[in-house]
Amino acid sequence: MQHPTRRAFLRGSSALVAATALAACQATKSGTTTTLTLNVAEVTDYGNAILSFASTAINVSFVASAMGAANVALANTVIASLKSALSAFSTAAGSSTSVSYDSDSVKTAFDSILADVESIDTLIIATITGTAANLSSSVVSEAKTAAGAAETLISLLKAMIDMTGPRLRGVSPLSGDAAIGQIAIFSASQG
Repeated sequence: MQHPTRRAFLRGSSALVAATALAACQATKSGTTTTLTLNVAEVTDYGNAILSFASTAINVSFVASAMGAANVALANTVIASLKSALSAFSTAAGSSTSVSYDSDSVKTAFDSILADVESIDTLIIATITGTAANLSSSVVSEAKTAAGAAETLISLLKAMIDMTGPRLRGVSPLSGDAAIGQIAIFSASQG
């Protein structure tokens, strides 16, 4: 019996993640105009999971210590902004299951979500992955796992509107649901 190689597994997993990301967003073309349709539930679920991760992570002592007071304050501002952007996206989407990214209110809210999750990546995830390299404990391990899950969700959100591929190649082999689950475990254990 032949076992698949790690490379074959990752290649297959990347294809699965790419398919998941593409399912979350449908692109239609009319002439030279491409319209992207976003899955409202996925945008909301991914955004809320990243919000939960960030809110939990900045209260973990090693993360807050490594970030410093000024960056924790900045992270709190970004978290509040992400919460507002998710609310604006939900308002713009209404009860729809999918919305057009080309709509001004949807585009503004979604772009704000992306900007905020990028800031969370820079402020919090980078701190965890950089600091945690020298630390070991169950809390550090859980934080690193949750940070990886948050990175996956950020990549999936970006991939919803960037169908050119580079961001899809950077996505980890986790599915969105698995990443949300890892963040939920982290938030529950630290909350």
